[in-house]
Amino acid sequence: MIMNNYKPTYTKEEVDELVKWFNEHEYDDEVDLGHGQYIKSVKVSVAQLSHLAQLYYANRNFSGPINMLFKIRDCLMEQGKVHE
Repeated sequence: MIMNNYKPTYTKEEVDELVKWFNEHEYDDEVDLGHGQYIKSVKVSVAQLSHLAQLYYANRNFSGPINMLFKIRDCLMEQGKVHE
């Protein structure tokens, strides 16, 4: 089940932990996020979203990219696309 991690702002520690998760795991490069959202280049998307997240984590206007990272992680795990 996909977790709803949305918050208006995130701490540096939360963002660092999330980015660390992506750096420490191998995962498929395609994922279906549901509702017509499908990512064909997960690694590229994660790199770009992580960059924004680390720069602007405290700015509520940039909470969307962080939320998307949580959604990507949760969908990868739910769909069995994470390879430990």
